Formats: sequence, C-alpha cells, structure tokens
Amino acid sequence: MADDAILQKLDTLIRLQAHLAVSNLNSQKEKILFLSRAGISPREIADLLGTTANTVNVALSNARKDGSIKKRGKQEGDSNGER
Repeated sequence: MADDAILQKLDTLIRLQAHLAVSNLNSQKEKILFLSRAGISPREIADLLGTTANTVNVALSNARKDGSIKKRGKQEGDSNGER
C-alpha cells in the first residue's frame, strides 16, 4: 500500500508541475504542444487539460500538418536533410 501512496503523490506532483508549466500559455493548442514535447501522452494531456484525447490528437495532427511540430521520428539533423 505504501507504493500506491507514493505513486499517487508523484502523480499529484506531475499534474501540479504540468499546470504550472502551461499556466502562462494562452491557447489550448500551445498547451497541448508544450506538454506533448515534454513527452506526455495525448490521453494524459487530455486529462490534465480537461478535454478529450481525440481533441488532443486532432490538435497534434493539425500541428504536424502546418509545421508547428515535426512528425514523430523526425528529429533535427535526420539524414533526409529536414530541419
């Protein structure tokens, strides 16, 4: 049971940090992109922001299409010459 209490406290701390990290961002899209770049899953982002995973996935897909973020697996300096 001690492990469950520790995990619950860690979850609370992560949520608090995420909220603080995005508190100065204006739009939901900016918040989604920031949290995604931090490695948080769409489902977790949706939970943190009080929206649905579908909304998060659509925002991430649109951001990839408009160039706001690179597609998964595409990192700066890849051999295909993209930056």
